Amino acid sequence: MPYFTTGLLDNALVEGVSQNSTLSVNISNDDTSTVAIQIEGFFQNKTRRVKYVEEFFTLTTGTVVLKNYFIPFNSFEFIFFVSSQAVEVSVWSKNDTGILSSVNLEVTKALP
Repeated sequence: MPYFTTGLLDNALVEGVSQNSTLSVNISNDDTSTVAIQIEGFFQNKTRRVKYVEEFFTLTTGTVVLKNYFIPFNSFEFIFFVSSQAVEVSVWSKNDTGILSSVNLEVTKALP
């Protein structure tokens, strides 16, 4: 099953304010059948990676879903497992004033 990852992203405070407060994820199913999606979100706690988001759902053909996650951490990572190569995932972060910035995703194939 292929997956996408944001990699570990820095969200350090700048003048006491987080650079990003929300992560918006847009997922579309361009496949001809229903697909399975799993989303995992992690934050870094010193040397430990801690999971704080775990979602599993399905998307029917032609469906689009928008998910928003609060990210009050100094560093975080999201991983998106998809059951089809035809699934499109785009990720944007928002600061406290609502300004968007894109997040590049690394596309990887899951290990057996």
